[in-house]
Amino acid sequence: MEPSKSKVTSVVISKEASPKECVFRGIEKLGGITNYIRDGDQVFIKFNLTLPQGFPVNTNMDTLEAIIDTCHKAGAKKIYVGSYPLKGLTIKLISDLIGLNSYFLKIGAELVFLDYSNYYFLKDIKKKDLKIIKTQNFSQINVNDEKFEVHKIILDSDKFISVNQVNVDPIFKLRLSILNSYSLSINKSQLNVLKSKNLKDLIQNVIDVFTVRKPDLIINDLFYILEGAGPYIYKDSKLKKTGLMVIGNDAVAVDTITSTLLSYNVDQNLLLREARNRNLGIYDISKIQVIGENLNEIKINIQECVSRLEDIILPNFSIKTGNISLGDFEQAYHFLNLLKTHMIKDVKYISKTSFLIGDNPPVPENLSNVIIFGDSAIKSTKLKKNVKILKLPGNPPNIFDCIDLLIKYYRKSNVPSLYLFQNLLKLYRNKKINEKLKIWGGL
Repeated sequence: MEPSKSKVTSVVISKEASPKECVFRGIEKLGGITNYIRDGDQVFIKFNLTLPQGFPVNTNMDTLEAIIDTCHKAGAKKIYVGSYPLKGLTIKLISDLIGLNSYFLKIGAELVFLDYSNYYFLKDIKKKDLKIIKTQNFSQINVNDEKFEVHKIILDSDKFISVNQVNVDPIFKLRLSILNSYSLSINKSQLNVLKSKNLKDLIQNVIDVFTVRKPDLIINDLFYILEGAGPYIYKDSKLKKTGLMVIGNDAVAVDTITSTLLSYNVDQNLLLREARNRNLGIYDISKIQVIGENLNEIKINIQECVSRLEDIILPNFSIKTGNISLGDFEQAYHFLNLLKTHMIKDVKYISKTSFLIGDNPPVPENLSNVIIFGDSAIKSTKLKKNVKILKLPGNPPNIFDCIDLLIKYYRKSNVPSLYLFQNLLKLYRNKKINEKLKIWGGL
């Protein structure tokens, strides 16, 4: 089914008492699941799997269970679910911590270990074994002179469903279904894009991945939405209930209606504009038939993420920014929010700190403690030699490494809460597993 060839497409705004009912009733209003899934189909469901924090960082399992149930009722012979987590984490780790693999098997689906981290625990697995696995199970897709590695299960499945948890995002404002497709592939050029200061390149990269396999059915789940600080759970995060889902077979149309519901100017959404420019779906609201709730009667205002790092208020921290790359901005946003979440009780033990980031950041007024974040700031910042400086290198820096260096700098006795969080992170960062993950990524 190619929605981009249709002059009009239907999108359902579903409002019910529970996420499951939103899925069931919403699909019914679209004509039923058999319009999308046929008897004997193999189905791949792309969901959000980022951190072992559960919902709302990841997809609401009630929503996911409902769509799996509807696929079974339509006669699907095999249902796969999968996603890539945050860089540096493995699917196996998250699955073990929150019991994903056994849970999906119980409800009739199979978790795909897209990074093959389930093999990393085998003592005799070698680099050559991983290379054979990758060659046999992945295809390279060329889009705009870039190569994207995509698992053959995704490409070979009869139907592809995107189940997306909507949250606020520091770069894209909202995490919508088109962005959900970005973690279908681990492309080696993605890191290079984040190193640049050009948002246009990142937008094109996201849309390129989206075109590899456009979904046949899309669910934007905003029944609960994380606002204020997201898409992960931070001190400034707030969970807002809307009771709504947006469902359809055209991702551009579904994201357009979702943005409108949340009071966002669709014309200012760079992902949707690029999708429109490439004629990848229905962008014009006048050509979208809205079923269910009345779009004109619903206006939901949500609190966005901060767009400037200086607006992250962390006591005793003064944040000075120069010309920042996308990667540095994104990593610093999460790093500072982690500190605000897990170090807020420690702040009273430390003296005033200046946090410098970007190319040529302003010279700080306070030089008691100076943290320089990222290679660009390190190279361009000139301070007196007797200033107490902590350099956090990287392009962009690794947040986990930054936390380790910060604890050494302040000493664990002065930041006990952050030290406790560091010990929790050790569950995520098995050295041997991470070494295998790096090997896998480099194949």
